[in-house]
Amino acid sequence: MGDYTKLNDDMAHSILQLYGIENYVSLKPLSLGISNSNYRVQTQDHVYLLKVSNDKSYEDLHNEQILLGKLKELNYPLSLQCYKTLKGELVYQYKNLYGVLFPFIKGIPPGPSDQTCREIGYALGLLHDKTKNVSKGDIRNYSDIGHDASSIAKFTEEPSCPKDFKDAFDLMLANKIDQYLKANKSYSIIHGDLYYDNTLFQEEKVAAMLDFEQAGHGEVILDLGISISGSCIEKGQINPDLVKSYLEGYEKAYTLNNEEKLFINEAILLGLFSIALWRIKRFKEGDLNARLENSYQDLIAKAHNYFELINKE
Repeated sequence: MGDYTKLNDDMAHSILQLYGIENYVSLKPLSLGISNSNYRVQTQDHVYLLKVSNDKSYEDLHNEQILLGKLKELNYPLSLQCYKTLKGELVYQYKNLYGVLFPFIKGIPPGPSDQTCREIGYALGLLHDKTKNVSKGDIRNYSDIGHDASSIAKFTEEPSCPKDFKDAFDLMLANKIDQYLKANKSYSIIHGDLYYDNTLFQEEKVAAMLDFEQAGHGEVILDLGISISGSCIEKGQINPDLVKSYLEGYEKAYTLNNEEKLFINEAILLGLFSIALWRIKRFKEGDLNARLENSYQDLIAKAHNYFELINKE
């Protein structure tokens, strides 16, 4: 994963010139990303993160930058801001390629631990708190680019839905989904894909939250569930102790309402199904990477394991 575009030096240099950046030195592909190819670009004076889209449309990328601009306006400290081209564009276009140029932030992707989970929980809670007054219509809706409870349930009734996905949903969530949908839920800007590898840490603190490609106006509780499902992992499975640590950090910045607190486990399961459906659409039904067409099954297996754990408790 990471380098789908196979960018070369001449291409990278030409893209940088769209920003008026000269003194190009080197290009290094990064093993990050599914919807983008990512590169560390070095000039004589600076280091940049260059993204080339391999899945998102130009409009998707542009709307993502509008959302990041909104976060800056609201003083959210952990998101990046892209550079503008010489023409004032947020998204560059070079021949058949388009993407975004960011400053390169030093840091390391963390490993799962109680401290990591507390810090990521706090970072997400702060995002929800800072953006809780953002109105629907100010930015794009999460449901336009991601998969919420309603769209997941609808997908299980479609002929294209894999049998193992539908059977797992029916077992774990079918009898709770109506209650979940009717519950009083809070809304904010949500990240939509905050796994621990979408963060960079410096001195055991979150320095930056990355990849807002799935971000939009959506349900706080679903965002929490998605993040827990991909951050509180130990030995390939969700660890309830790490979940507790995550929630400790989250609740220092944001407080769920009483109804939301009743649906945390369902939200974690929905988080797994949401990302599983994303993989089905990109890999099984789409052509982004045929080798990963059944990668959704790993998330379904995690859901089965977590479902067994919470039922034992």
